[in-house]
Amino acid sequence: MDAGSQFFETIVRPEGLLWVGVGFLITLIPVLLVGLVALRMGRLDFGSICGILCGSMANPMALTYANDTIKGEMPAVSYASVYPLGMFVRVIIAQMLIMFFT
Repeated sequence: MDAGSQFFETIVRPEGLLWVGVGFLITLIPVLLVGLVALRMGRLDFGSICGILCGSMANPMALTYANDTIKGEMPAVSYASVYPLGMFVRVIIAQMLIMFFT
């Protein structure tokens, strides 16, 4: 019950803001890069790009929305092919951050 009692005090400190910013960038930059590369270089359809982005974010709720709004199975197929690689890269990046910044 005490785990989040000092959450706001931690965030407003300079190092807390740094970690929130780093987390934001780690989340946003790969999603934008994957989306732009898939759109420009891959020439993929909208369903595939939605599935790729959902898989790179590990977001099954967004995949459910994409499956409900887009006809066909391309979002689910793209999600299933990207999700394992995305999880592997996240683990490696987290370990590298800990290794270099602590």
